[in-house]
Amino acid sequence: MESPPHSHLAEAVERRLSAQQSHGPSPAEMAAEHAKRQKFRRLIDPGILRPNPEPEAVESMKILYKLSENLIREPENPKFQRFRTTNTQIQKHIMTPKGTVEFLRELGFHPEVVDFQPYFVFNPKRMSDLEIGSAMLKESLDLHEEKKARASVSKQTVQEARAEVIEKVQLAFMEDRRTKMEHDERERQSRAARAEIAARKEARERANTDIEEDHVISGPGHVLDSTADQPPPYN
Repeated sequence: MESPPHSHLAEAVERRLSAQQSHGPSPAEMAAEHAKRQKFRRLIDPGILRPNPEPEAVESMKILYKLSENLIREPENPKFQRFRTTNTQIQKHIMTPKGTVEFLRELGFHPEVVDFQPYFVFNPKRMSDLEIGSAMLKESLDLHEEKKARASVSKQTVQEARAEVIEKVQLAFMEDRRTKMEHDERERQSRAARAEIAARKEARERANTDIEEDHVISGPGHVLDSTADQPPPYN
């Protein structure tokens, strides 16, 4: 039996590889990518987030994400393939915070001196690592924004609840004040009515006393004997 030509074997191998690639990554490749994702997640938390103040850590992650996205978008652009470590923003957000240089190395950047200047230079063979690391940075930054938004809503809800309580207290105070004013007014009217009744009673009593005094006979007040008009008896 004659062996198939070499070109036919090469075509068969290429077809087989193409068929495998058309079905997506192999289980081993998926496992390796998952492990890489988990490593990047650990480099972010606890690597960057825990040892640094949250605002500083988030800003560093944004710089790392910008560096990776620029290179993914324009991989042939020399401006994005390297950067000087003496740059002010790089010093502040990459070189100084804890955990950021380790993440940068995992993305595929390595330190190199060019023309006596310190640089971080990207290795083009690490593009898959760069893409995975960039995706993990975006994932973490999105989670941070969601957390921040929830906290803002929660704070707003607390403020609204506090304002509602204050409003209820003010309304209750105003209602109590109105009730007290109405009670005081009723008491004032009641006292005025009682005083008027007492004054009328006193006036009637005074009027009755004056009438009785008008019927009293003026004089020394001697009492006449009933026998005074009769003549004295004869002896």
